[in-house]
Amino acid sequence: MGKAVVKLYIATYAIEEYVLEVPCKKDDPDEIIIAKAWKILKKEEGGSLPYGGRSGEIISRSGD
Repeated sequence: MGKAVVKLYIATYAIEEYVLEVPCKKDDPDEIIIAKAWKILKKEEGGSLPYGGRSGEIISRSGD
């Protein structure tokens, strides 16, 4: 199993950025990896995230 480093943005009054490492397979689509990152972040933040526009990008990716 590989991993991807994902940067997530939430457009609040002050742009909030989060960087997470997400387990993934080498053929997982980018959208699936970013969705997993949002799920992990929400769990880490206690079940809720601030309101605002959200976006994410994959910074790096390695796979087996």
